[in-house]
Amino acid sequence: MLQLRAIYSDGSYLRANKTWHQEDSPYKAGLVIKAITRTALSFRSCADVGCGAGLVTELLAERFPESTFQGYELSSDAKEFWASRQPLTNLSYKLGNILDAPDVFDLITCLDVFEHVEDYYGFLRSLRSKAKYFVFNIPLDMCVMKIVTPGIRYAREEVGHLHYFNRYTALQTLKDTGYKILEAQLSSMFSSEMPRNVRQAAILPLRLLSLTLGRHFASTVFGGVSLVATASAD
Repeated sequence: MLQLRAIYSDGSYLRANKTWHQEDSPYKAGLVIKAITRTALSFRSCADVGCGAGLVTELLAERFPESTFQGYELSSDAKEFWASRQPLTNLSYKLGNILDAPDVFDLITCLDVFEHVEDYYGFLRSLRSKAKYFVFNIPLDMCVMKIVTPGIRYAREEVGHLHYFNRYTALQTLKDTGYKILEAQLSSMFSSEMPRNVRQAAILPLRLLSLTLGRHFASTVFGGVSLVATASAD
């Protein structure tokens, strides 16, 4: 069973992340739109699992008005942001576990989610029955910089990550749990968005320099890169 850690409902996570990362939502929605376009996915229904404040879900619903979007979230703290979302006819939110719902969707988006889940293998195996196609965004925390500095500790204490991936382990996790990878791309938000804190600003020049040697090198050494994986259930 998917269980919610206390930090997401007792105000702890909200105090540390007052906007629930809404400032990153346009970028993340863009990743999904590009993944859908590149793989020519056709869908009429989409569930955004772990939708948080719901802004990514809203932006996707705006972009694909002929499809319905259902945001699923376990955190009652995150739910408080939903009142500020647009009242779109193809958009709704549900406080609950998608694994307990009878609904099955054409597409599931799962952005920055399963690194927070204690039993992430069990979660991914169960999630596979809920849709035909999936778009994942997976932070790649396992890099040299985060290992030799307190970066892993920050990822755990500030944003709640319990598991830490590189490109290989992220893709292998999806394959191990039964997904067929249709496409995988590395994404570097730091190359197009402003730093979110002093630490990100300090490391930004090195991260930008590392991109000249490719995103794989950048993700391995200085981090700040995520994996966008489009997959099917079989």
